[in-house]
Order: sequence, then C-alpha cells, then structure tokens
Amino acid sequence: MKKSLVSLFAAAVAGVVLMSGCTTVESTQKFNAVNVCNTSSERPVCQTHVVMTGYYFLGLPTLVGSAAGDGKASIFQNTLTTENVVSLLTREVKAKGATRLLNVQVQSSSQSMLLPFFSERSIQASGTGVRPAGLPAGATVNSYGMP
Repeated sequence: MKKSLVSLFAAAVAGVVLMSGCTTVESTQKFNAVNVCNTSSERPVCQTHVVMTGYYFLGLPTLVGSAAGDGKASIFQNTLTTENVVSLLTREVKAKGATRLLNVQVQSSSQSMLLPFFSERSIQASGTGVRPAGLPAGATVNSYGMP
C-alpha cells in the first residue's frame, strides 16, 4: 500500500510539472508615466522577463523548457541555453512593437535536488523594449536594434 501511494504521489507531481511547462514569458506595458529609457528620443514599450528551467538526472536532460514559447517544455532535449532564452526575449519584445532592447540582463543558476542524482537548472533574461518616441504604436518600422 505504501509503495502504491508513493508511486501515485510521484505520478501526480510529474503530471503537474508536465502540465505547467518549463518556460515562462511575462511582460508588462505599464510604466506609470515613468521614463525608463536612456534618451528622450525613445519611449518604453514593454518590460519583459523570460525564465527557462530544466530538470536533469545524472546530468542528462529529462524535462527542459522549450524555445517554442511560454508554457512549453521538451523532453530529453537540452534546449536550456542562453541563446534560446535571449531569442524568446527578443521575440516577445518585438511582438509588443519594440524596435530595440535595453538593459538586457541574463542570469543562470543550478541546484541539486534529491541527492546528487537530480538537479534543476534555470536561465533568466529580462530587458526593456523601446521604440522611437514619435512613432505611432501600430506603425511598422525597419528593425535597427534587433534581427
């Protein structure tokens, strides 16, 4: 009985982790009339934060955030890279209408879980998307700061 209860609990936890995904993209466009840009020729569009987390068994990827976007995960693929996280960040700010990205910060962390067999790794990136001050919100522009 005890074994089946532990197995059921482990399956429930695994199900919740799989359903939640390992990639989170959050963005805000509210600045309360505070200028967060370096110059007056630009205006802020969004502040965006991306977190990609991966779970590893003996150093091998088991469940890792996906570069496909928010709430996505991949199994047995090591997609947890700075390149993927920054790519998600630039894609999100571009979708919000930004033409340039300021104050980009990237941070990575790693910690052991359940003895040395399991580990959790995470990469986070954040930045402020901006566009020229005189440009209307819906106008298309040539990208001068992002590919």
